Amino acid sequence: FVFSGKQCVQSDTAPPNPECPPGTILENGTCKLIQQIDTVCPSGFVEEGNRCVQYLPANKICPSGFNLSGQQCVAPESAELESTCPPNSISGNGKCKVIKNIDMVCPPGYTDSGDDCVLYVAPAKECPPNFILQGLQCIQT
Repeated sequence: FVFSGKQCVQSDTAPPNPECPPGTILENGTCKLIQQIDTVCPSGFVEEGNRCVQYLPANKICPSGFNLSGQQCVAPESAELESTCPPNSISGNGKCKVIKNIDMVCPPGYTDSGDDCVLYVAPAKECPPNFILQGLQCIQT
């Protein structure tokens, strides 16, 4: 209580509540503006979700003794015209052809996705001018 004139007046004091403008947050007594992080993928990559992805064709390698012919591995075997060809082979031009599926081999670090080899890398995080990257947020400086 404080004596004021002929009265006792109760005096309560409290510190002001700081308020920040819309779109900013109060942190340690300072208003900070937060912006979304722009993600940038390296050249040759595409953004998928929160990753940068590069698609490359898989290398086609035939087993030893076989040659790549179009989309198949073929190993010719000589045979007489009257002969029958062994199982899993076909006859043509007096020879038996054995056909095997192509083994797909991806370069190191790439993932085989069936028909392609895929390289996953994290996107680079960039902030606009006058902002710095702090964790996963861009903070105005």
